[in-house]
Amino acid sequence: MSGHGIVAVCPNCGHYEFHYPSCGNRNCPKCGHHKVTEWLAKRQQAMLPVNYFMATFTLPHEYNSLFRKAPAQMVNFLFSAVSESLKEFGLSKLHGAIGFMMVYQSWCRNGDFHPHVHCLIPGGALSKNEEYWLWPAKREFLFPEKPLSRLFRGKFNALIKDLPEAQAIPKSSWFKEYVVDVKCVGDSTSSFKYLAAYTQRGFIGNDRIENYDGKNVTFRYTDSQTRTIKRRTVTAIKFMELYLQHVMPKGFQRIRYGGFWGAAARKKLILAKQILETMLPAAERYEIEQFNCSVEYRCPRCSTMMELHHSRAPPQ
Repeated sequence: MSGHGIVAVCPNCGHYEFHYPSCGNRNCPKCGHHKVTEWLAKRQQAMLPVNYFMATFTLPHEYNSLFRKAPAQMVNFLFSAVSESLKEFGLSKLHGAIGFMMVYQSWCRNGDFHPHVHCLIPGGALSKNEEYWLWPAKREFLFPEKPLSRLFRGKFNALIKDLPEAQAIPKSSWFKEYVVDVKCVGDSTSSFKYLAAYTQRGFIGNDRIENYDGKNVTFRYTDSQTRTIKRRTVTAIKFMELYLQHVMPKGFQRIRYGGFWGAAARKKLILAKQILETMLPAAERYEIEQFNCSVEYRCPRCSTMMELHHSRAPPQ
């Protein structure tokens, strides 16, 4: 265990705790809590005072074998198909350039293998002449799902059609309705907080592992359909298999940005913020909330939010 860590200090009563970040690996079930807070703080400048949309792109399960054989290549293809589909829809439906963040996730809530991409998209586009912000026809509706799904299917299939491994995929799967879900998720603050856990943490954290009896591991998860808490018990070997199937190659980026959120388009993002400040009436120019630490860093004595400081060794 490293001597580096996080000191959480209560500004009210002076209580402090030392939190070891353990190994710092992005796949570690212990690390990641403090990274979420740091990531949120960095995203502060990218926020816009508009509604945000979460678009989820999912492939038929018949493609899972391709992702297991060549994960980096297949995820690159998946990112490319999603990115090009969103850019094209931004131009055709909103007549401008949109911005988006893509996050690759390979797991279901119960740990099973399920490759898909979550995208966070500000509601609107920057005009081609970069002078106007173009709103959707309805503020709570961005893109129609079925046409977007078919465009995504065509782009993804075009990328993989010449792969030798793809010849084993049943032809019927190539023409299935790929699942694309687009929903309004509120303002920038709630949207970024919702996505934060997906960006900085892996399939499971220690807080969801409830029991290990030397043979079996029990962990809990929230069922996506019923929103109820469920538990799954598997052998230790099966749990390791579940966990390791979601570990991406070293150096691979699970988070990518496109449109005016891309690294090369920072000037466009600044322009969009300036235009929105001018266009929106004062009542709509709500102040974007500053991100605070997660609830786990509240003082156990007085419940005040703890302040975080990096440290090289535990306090004496």
